[in-house]
Amino acid sequence: MNHSLKSKLLIAVMTPLALGWACWLTGQHLQMTRQQKGHEDLFLQEVVEQILMSMPANLDGLDTGPRLTLPQGPAPSRKLDDLSYQVWVLGQRSPIVRSAAAPEQPLRPDFQSGFAITQVAGEPWRVYAATDSTGRIQVQAGRAQSAMRAELAYWIKISLWSGVGILLVLGLAVGIAIHWSLRPMNRLRQSMAQRNALDLAPLPVAGIPREIRPLVESFNGLLQRLAQAMQGERQFLADAAHELRTPLAALLTQTHVALRAGSQTDARQALDQLAHGIERTSRLAQQLLDSARIDASRLHREHGRVELAEVITMVAREFEGMAARHRQTLAVEVEAVSVRGNLDDLGILVRNLVDNALRYGDPGGRIELRCHRDADSGEAVLTVADNGPGVLPEERERIFERFYRGSNGNGARGSGIGLSLVARIAAAHAARISVGAGIGGCGFGCSVRFPAEPETQD
Repeated sequence: MNHSLKSKLLIAVMTPLALGWACWLTGQHLQMTRQQKGHEDLFLQEVVEQILMSMPANLDGLDTGPRLTLPQGPAPSRKLDDLSYQVWVLGQRSPIVRSAAAPEQPLRPDFQSGFAITQVAGEPWRVYAATDSTGRIQVQAGRAQSAMRAELAYWIKISLWSGVGILLVLGLAVGIAIHWSLRPMNRLRQSMAQRNALDLAPLPVAGIPREIRPLVESFNGLLQRLAQAMQGERQFLADAAHELRTPLAALLTQTHVALRAGSQTDARQALDQLAHGIERTSRLAQQLLDSARIDASRLHREHGRVELAEVITMVAREFEGMAARHRQTLAVEVEAVSVRGNLDDLGILVRNLVDNALRYGDPGGRIELRCHRDADSGEAVLTVADNGPGVLPEERERIFERFYRGSNGNGARGSGIGLSLVARIAAAHAARISVGAGIGGCGFGCSVRFPAEPETQD
């Protein structure tokens, strides 16, 4: 069961108070029990002494019966209602004076002075007896212990209900204080509920308690990252639309030229340009789809053991036709190296590196694909190098940005997406990218170093 923060705070505050009050009430009960015994004994002793001092000098003419009434103040004690007393002339069989509720038999049959617990009508009584200085008269006074316990229970009951009332008032006060303290959070919640779904502006932190401020600031940081991600996606869609608009317009133009061609030679040239445009558009669309798939599956991407040499060999075969059309040579030199990663993503990584080398390399050039395991670090190293015009040193870091195109090259036009995919896939595999010169110190070379992976690990 989920509780609100208010109820949790109220429980956290009131539980120690309730436990403390229960401990206090237990202590009060024990203390009042001890005090009551002392007060009862003192009360009985005072009553007996007052009766002794109130007795007349001549007792021979007194008749037996309830003749004596105790002196009372303006607010008589309830203890007098339950008090019984007797005045005995030692040696006689009946008391000469007794209270109305006192029994005929002595409260203390042994007629010893002092305190004692006796049985009166089968019930325990607390009795005090005292004898005058002549040793002739003894006064006995007592109360039933049930009456004493009832009086104690009465005061405990008053204390219990008083404590419960105080706890309820205190709980109400604490609840109001908690509600008042959480008003800034309630205003923040209402503000968030009224927001537009795409409103990622930071939440206001003014008036927020300092205990809650780190949570709100962390949430603001998340909103900022989401805003940046959404801005990046908007920019991506805008750039993708722009990139697709240009080749589609070119395809339409070449189609019209082919339809209006006056000779077979002109039609052939227009169709060649049309095929080239279709190839470029298809490549751009594939890269956009790869980019979208990587973004969509980055939280659920499954990694396993992948043979890097097999991936390189498979990709090289895919590009043999393209290399042949450009009179380029694809040289593959691989070792049996396994890495932990996603097979489809690693295929996209290698495919874009090879496509980039073929597209920007010189006709008749050479592209080398290699993979091996570094003997010192144990890392798996993938290298794609060419002997083309290469990349300017000051642009080598920026070529991995989305839609960035370098200024150096052979005049081929790319989309600026391929190498950005390489960088994102490498980061997802905790791999490091390094760039430099290509074959024989010329051209462009790119190396991807994957973390060390034991050969026997699945």
